[in-house]
Amino acid sequence: MKSGVTLNGNGIGATVIYCDNPSSNFATQNIINCNGISDIVISNFLIDGGWGSLSKMHAASNKYREYEKGVYLSGCSNAVIHDLKMQYSMGDFIFCKKNTSNVQVYNTVCKPGHDSFDAWSAGDGITIFNNCWGTFINSCIKIHNTKNVQIYRNTFYTDTGSGNAGVEVMGGEVTGLNIYDNTFATLQLNTIYHDSADGACSGRGTVSNNIFYNSPGYYGISGMDIASTGNIVTSSYSSSSGTKDNGYVADNGTRNLPVYNGSVVPSVTFPAKGSTISTVNGYVSISWTYLNATSYFINVYNSTSQFDSSHLIYSLNTSQTSVNVPISYTGSFAIKIGAHDDVHNSWVYNSPVSLFTVSGKKSATVYPGAYGYLTDSTTGQPVQSAVIKISNNTWSLTQITDVDGLYQFTVNSGKGTYCLTASATGYLNSPELPVNMTGTNTEMNLKMVKAPDYLEPHYVKLYVCTDSNEKVPGCEVQIYTPNNDLDNEKPNFCAWTNNDGRANFHLTQGVTYKIVTITLDGQKYTSTLTPDLNQYTITIPPSGDASEIPSEDTSAIPPMQTVISTNCTYKMINNTAAYINASYYDSSSQSSNLNFVLGTMSDGKTFVPSGISGTNDNVSNPIGVVTDSFIVTNYSGKTYTVKITAQSQTYGAVCKTVNVSFPDSNEPYVGSTYMGSFCVLILILAGIILSKTRKAH
Repeated sequence: MKSGVTLNGNGIGATVIYCDNPSSNFATQNIINCNGISDIVISNFLIDGGWGSLSKMHAASNKYREYEKGVYLSGCSNAVIHDLKMQYSMGDFIFCKKNTSNVQVYNTVCKPGHDSFDAWSAGDGITIFNNCWGTFINSCIKIHNTKNVQIYRNTFYTDTGSGNAGVEVMGGEVTGLNIYDNTFATLQLNTIYHDSADGACSGRGTVSNNIFYNSPGYYGISGMDIASTGNIVTSSYSSSSGTKDNGYVADNGTRNLPVYNGSVVPSVTFPAKGSTISTVNGYVSISWTYLNATSYFINVYNSTSQFDSSHLIYSLNTSQTSVNVPISYTGSFAIKIGAHDDVHNSWVYNSPVSLFTVSGKKSATVYPGAYGYLTDSTTGQPVQSAVIKISNNTWSLTQITDVDGLYQFTVNSGKGTYCLTASATGYLNSPELPVNMTGTNTEMNLKMVKAPDYLEPHYVKLYVCTDSNEKVPGCEVQIYTPNNDLDNEKPNFCAWTNNDGRANFHLTQGVTYKIVTITLDGQKYTSTLTPDLNQYTITIPPSGDASEIPSEDTSAIPPMQTVISTNCTYKMINNTAAYINASYYDSSSQSSNLNFVLGTMSDGKTFVPSGISGTNDNVSNPIGVVTDSFIVTNYSGKTYTVKITAQSQTYGAVCKTVNVSFPDSNEPYVGSTYMGSFCVLILILAGIILSKTRKAH
């Protein structure tokens, strides 16, 4: 791997990295090797060690078997690993060492030959959530000399073999270790465990609201100050019928979710339930989501109440999450999706079935070609590296969008009916769209909708600073939810700030939290926060004053208008085109990640991006006055809005909208005539002056 790379497969059932000779010394290699790099994403495929079964794997005599790593990170930063599965592999699933920091791991499944996750002197900032990991001979997670490790909403289990522990602490300073809302199921030896043979531990952390089902309880970690609250030890807990190794804790406190990704059953994403749609060239595109499966089946019925063979019009087994169903007539239909739950070797189904109605038909004829831009439906920003496909019943062509979201197709035959589809990581797949050709080259711009956000981390970064903007490391930050017991108040979340003065928390938007900040010398400061942004700053006095900070006002901040200013002007080019110029200025020079987006206001309330790019849309470190220019056409009488957003160290995320209105005029634009006459006058004067100058010489 190299810095800045996204390694993304087509899904666990579709893309496999496979070792076809596992007994060789290849097992000393790291399957995905990341060394000294940053800003990477690894997702959506299966790593198969090639042994075929756990029993064969552990009977093998390969002396290198424990050194094979699925994903190996050494000296790395800002790594995201999600939607992976590893099976029949001797070594560790994910291994972090040498100050690897800011790593997120979620939505993964594995039961490796060694450990699922190792953090070995890995710096700080490790977050592990929504994973389902099993043990055979070792532990699901091992932590050694690594700070600020968050472990929540995972399932750790054993069904064969013994395993050592769900979470094993192996010595060193592990300040900021927080283990909460996990299920430890049928672990035979330990749940959370310290192996004293690996050295002494130090630091503070929490173990809270975990379920220890049919497993030993938590008995503390020698050398660590651990706050243990709300844990349940039970031998009768069962998360769902017929399962013993699963059970996530949802954000609302529910403790019986039957699959690891928060989705109880497959859900149809298109068509929307109860919608009325048209067929496109005699087909209806159907797509669904469910992450914990490698195989699916889909049945489509021409009835909304009877789901038997006499009403079954389409049936398919597939490893994909979308199909094109041949439907060429009007009527009401029902979709039934089955997904094979690979963790529990069982089938689950969408319930109730999803209903839709077909009314009308659409077709498209393609001539020489098509092109267009793919953008985010909310932000209007280009969607890069998306897969665009144009096809008919016998032919198809695929392209990848560039940095501007641009795709281009040429159809040499210029005949036939075609449809256009788009898919991109983090977005819902688009339905099939007709390409209505009007000439030699047809423009068709596409917009994509973000995928449901339950798959994404919801972090709020809290920075603790002094009123002179100095970062304060080592502060304890306690978060209290509104439903906390006032008579016996204990923090719901707790973390310690790193060297940047930062602590990360998984908070819910719109909920008002109480925040208590405790400095190294024991001073306490209290504030409240209702998060609707992803970053906030808590300002505390440099020393001495332990008075409470007022709610929602963590410091004496100067008025925003005296620090940050924005403006918007325009200049007409000709009758049909004009420039819109927007500017941003931060006199404190503390802004970053500046964005300009051109759009309009719908009903005076909702900002709608226009999809028009400017000359300077994104600026990472704005200095001085920063401007962006957009070219608009047919502007007469229109009002445009420029949405300007930036990240301010003082205010957090700043967002301003600036309007510019063009006059409504039917008079021909004469700016070029005036300019031409003016230029002629200048040339005449210049000629006279030049003539006199030559005579003088």
